[in-house]
Amino acid sequence: MLLEDHHLSLIEWTELPRGIRLGTGGAVRVSEQSEDGGLVRIGLAVQGEGQVVLELPLGNAAGYWNPGLSADRGLPADWKGRDRFSAVRSAPIGVLYDADGDSRLAFGFDCLVHEGELQYGVSEEEKTFVVRLPIEGRLAELEAGLGLVLVGEAMPYGRAVRAISGAVRADLPVRPASTASREPVYSTWYAYSQRISEQIIESDVAVAAELGCRSVFIDDGWQRFGDGRWYAGCGDWVPDESKFPDLAALSGRLHAQGLDVVLWIAPLLLGEQSEAFDRLRPFATHYAEGLRAWVLDPRHPEVRAHLVETCARLMRVYDLDGLKIDFLNNAMAYAGEPSNGDLADVGEAMTVLLRGVADAVDLERPGALIEFRQPYVSPAVASYADVVRADDCPADALQNRRSILDLRLLASGQVVHADPVMWDPSAKPGAAARQLFGAFFGVPQISMPLASLPAAHRDEVAAVLAVWRELRDVLLDGEITAGLPVDGYPSAAARLGDTLVVGAYSGSVVDLDLEGVRRLVVLNASESSHVAYRRDAPASSTAELAIITGSASAAPARVELTTQGFLAIPSWSIAVLVID
Repeated sequence: MLLEDHHLSLIEWTELPRGIRLGTGGAVRVSEQSEDGGLVRIGLAVQGEGQVVLELPLGNAAGYWNPGLSADRGLPADWKGRDRFSAVRSAPIGVLYDADGDSRLAFGFDCLVHEGELQYGVSEEEKTFVVRLPIEGRLAELEAGLGLVLVGEAMPYGRAVRAISGAVRADLPVRPASTASREPVYSTWYAYSQRISEQIIESDVAVAAELGCRSVFIDDGWQRFGDGRWYAGCGDWVPDESKFPDLAALSGRLHAQGLDVVLWIAPLLLGEQSEAFDRLRPFATHYAEGLRAWVLDPRHPEVRAHLVETCARLMRVYDLDGLKIDFLNNAMAYAGEPSNGDLADVGEAMTVLLRGVADAVDLERPGALIEFRQPYVSPAVASYADVVRADDCPADALQNRRSILDLRLLASGQVVHADPVMWDPSAKPGAAARQLFGAFFGVPQISMPLASLPAAHRDEVAAVLAVWRELRDVLLDGEITAGLPVDGYPSAAARLGDTLVVGAYSGSVVDLDLEGVRRLVVLNASESSHVAYRRDAPASSTAELAIITGSASAAPARVELTTQGFLAIPSWSIAVLVID
């Protein structure tokens, strides 16, 4: 339908490797084409409105991966698949993959900043997969044209995502990782929502440090009028003195315990209760009903200057180690609207704003942490935050795992954090393990009332975090592989040097490539007492298996690793196998 609805007869086609066809129409033409290191690079001259189309046979396609927050990773019809993008929402990147996990089509456009929409899906009429990028609005005004990159050879879909992300990111700088970015976090959000205070935080932080957390993220609720779960008081960004009579002094006390302090802020939100409301109201014409607050338009220089100064002031006055910057994607409420500011495009304005914020924060505290979250995951803004976090998914370990692995495949240089994990403290300790196992391939954030947490839960969390910290370099720096996105990533693995960490979720069969592996760590993230595996190896090997977390205890055992079999690992436990 995409082809039929958009002037198929007027498209000029170029044949590309692997049966892919590139179509251009309107005032868009192919200007150059080259191959470099397995990537096909295509220059597109743009002299006005038009379109770019990619089409290829379906083959054995099983799903389509994109950086957006869509839970649908299957094969949508071409009249359904849509992903709007800009600097603070998704990115113009996609990968069509086969049932065996290899990519069929992996592509990315370098128009990372400006607003646009990818349209994609299965053509019912042609039995093909189609991707269409309309060239309109600011995309039609790009005098330098567009760049398109495709993977020109078969490779696993995860490797293809990384190749495309790196290619479209090109020479954009990478923000250095802060020390706190690579350590477990104690977050106040799910533990207390807005009902926080310095007394509550200080009652928990000693436990947080014992569990292995090295920073405190003071979330929503610290600010004046930060009550009632909504945002009608946002805009002044000063502490609620009834909760935090001296926030700078609290930071000092937390620092004395070896903990970094990161503060939440939603800089674009403007509430009617704030003192700043009358001054900034002319620059906030969109009201977000669900937030009960107005949204500042970043296309105005007055807005950008105010927000940069606000972030710098918070860092300086309250002795902070970083900022958790929330709700940036709400700027897209102004997408496509006429601008009275000095910039017309929301994505362009946001890159200018975020560059200013990052520079100001660094002047106040070199090496500070800045956290973004889904859906503002584009390589266009990755330079301005060293942490990118999974979107909100309270107590949903499956979605946390999906989001973390999405980000691990996409992110270039950023440290990926889990959404803070929470669970029912009256449940069995395995409930805590389930949440932590979902967060294992990112940096765990813990958000529970720790001072009142049952001892058995504390022990479970401490044991899992101790393993995570010991494996941190493998988990964060190793090569990530995972099962099919359409199946929810039923397995995941990280490999660095001779250590391989594997997570088996929901009783899935894990594929083990043990060539050169001497230490194998297996998470049994299921209710089964055994983990099924298979490997492509001509001969078996032996290993010593030891259970290192969980309620079951057993002496180390000798096991034989054949071409397929089962490992006796209790449910919600971690085992280490030292291979001979």
